[in-house]
Amino acid sequence: MSQLLKDLMHDEADRIEVRPAPITAIVTGGRRRRTVRRTQVLVAVAASVAIIVGGSIGVNRLLADGGGGVAPDPADTPTAPVQTTDPSVPATGQPLVVDGSGVSTLPFGTPEDTVQASLEEQLGVPDVRLGPEEYARIPGNQGFFRDAQDNLSPSWGHRFTSVSCWGALCVIYGGDQAGSSQLRGWELAQFNRWSEGGRVKDLTTPDASLADSGVGLGDTWKELHAAFPGTRVGDAEGGSLSIRDTPWPGIFDGVAEWRLEGYWDAERPGFAPAGATVTRLSGGEGPQPGCC
Repeated sequence: MSQLLKDLMHDEADRIEVRPAPITAIVTGGRRRRTVRRTQVLVAVAASVAIIVGGSIGVNRLLADGGGGVAPDPADTPTAPVQTTDPSVPATGQPLVVDGSGVSTLPFGTPEDTVQASLEEQLGVPDVRLGPEEYARIPGNQGFFRDAQDNLSPSWGHRFTSVSCWGALCVIYGGDQAGSSQLRGWELAQFNRWSEGGRVKDLTTPDASLADSGVGLGDTWKELHAAFPGTRVGDAEGGSLSIRDTPWPGIFDGVAEWRLEGYWDAERPGFAPAGATVTRLSGGEGPQPGCC
């Protein structure tokens, strides 16, 4: 009990003329009656003081200060701290952004298990989950190859490879040991080259887009070029349309790093209809075939 409150109670007791009984009147039976009487008076004093200070302190609080063991008022109960969200984890239901440094808040080099946990919280269980697969060295060649007998098979600079895909979005992991792979690259493509049954076309597209632009699969060449004016149209394997001079390095899949629908027009080099849509985007690094 604070000193101010004690003083207020003392003053109020004097005002209503509460006086202790004479010492000569204290007997066994009288002691009980006086104790009851003083308790009743103190309750009245406490209530009066509570009214004086604005009623912000309940009678039970005043008695608790005196050792009565009554729980504090709910208003005095500390509020539980607000739990903050791990900034490395994309908020559920929010769109993912991808760029030349990583996937959303997950930069290239983030451990595989961290990336998987974050993306599964956001997107659910992946449709495709491959690896870890050990790539091999081929004498006379640099890097590690998926097929030890074929130097045109997909290859890159890491011994172990694993891939997870959610529809059209795939993330690629690589490392020197099976348990230490890290996020290396990503692909957004309407053809999934990692499907176990062969390439799958026209995949479901997750809510993912290029950072600072909002451009994603299915958007037009006009929209992408407006967001990245330095890009241009080029030809690719099979006469398809590629997007050149991308804002960051991408992953070659045997055709191009970034692609548009439609075919190359030899009479109008660099031309693409404004309505031509984006069919492939990528960033970072991943296994690349030596040939189409």
